[in-house]
Amino acid sequence: MSDPRIIEAHRTNFTVRDGDREFTAVVRGNFHETGDFPKVGDYVELSLIDEEQAVIEKVKNRSSVIKRKSGETDEEQIIATNVDLIFVVMGLDNDFNISRLERYLLLSAQSNIKPIIVLNKSDIAEELEAKLGTVNEVAGDVEVLVVSALTGLGLRELGDHISTGMTAVLLGSSGAGKSTITNWLLGESVQEVQSTRGADDRGRHTTTSRQLFSLSSGGYLIDTPGMRELGVIDVDTKDENEVFEKIEALSLECQFRNCDHEKSNGCKVIEALENGDLSDRELNNYNKLLREREYNENKDTSSKYKHREQVLKRQSQFNEAQKRKRLTGGA
Repeated sequence: MSDPRIIEAHRTNFTVRDGDREFTAVVRGNFHETGDFPKVGDYVELSLIDEEQAVIEKVKNRSSVIKRKSGETDEEQIIATNVDLIFVVMGLDNDFNISRLERYLLLSAQSNIKPIIVLNKSDIAEELEAKLGTVNEVAGDVEVLVVSALTGLGLRELGDHISTGMTAVLLGSSGAGKSTITNWLLGESVQEVQSTRGADDRGRHTTTSRQLFSLSSGGYLIDTPGMRELGVIDVDTKDENEVFEKIEALSLECQFRNCDHEKSNGCKVIEALENGDLSDRELNNYNKLLREREYNENKDTSSKYKHREQVLKRQSQFNEAQKRKRLTGGA
């Protein structure tokens, strides 16, 4: 075998491709013990059961990992592995959301994977130039492609970015057009596509699982379900400096150490806003990230407090029951 790779994962059942062959695979007991199951994009070692079935023995070292924080459990969730390029797909309809785009760019920086912004649905876009200008303000040196998955505009240029041996992943909300782009790059309709809801242009979660496809170019493409909520894993100071280093540097020059960047005298951030060196959006998103981190910290403290309350309440109920039992003579 060459390099068997996970192309689809469903809990403890996996589809593995090795060249032109595909296997349905399960995992050994040690995976169940650790809970660290193989993910789409993983290269693995297999033991064959027959011509169609196999057992995954080991996951090989990952060159990269894209992971987010689950909104329900706050646990880390791996989206894909061994990825070289992230296409951040955003529709130019009601899916257009700059704050969400910034979070995808933050996810790319955190994963240390090159992003390309793909603005889809240019065929129906209103105020295209204004939207493109807003995107360019936050994109920095990130390349921006304007495409139409419906007409094919710009998709050839998009596909040219995926060279032989390279793996790209499509990330974005439901209805952004990821599956339509996948079908165009593959030259066939392998991904089911449904129209968006007319009221809000939101998709209907057409893609229900992550899937890896082989392209004629020799590259690979991973399509993913829509992620309208994107919980970025806690970022450290280094990550914050990379994304918001301009504001961090300005903060160090403020006259007061506890400057609120709103009305304090000697505030270099306010000065930068007034002279145009800093945009309101940059400052708003920086503050949003800091508030989110504070919220998560408070939530952790609150959870511990509630747990202690529940333990004390159960203990009190038990003591009361024991007291009644003694008074009634054990009846």
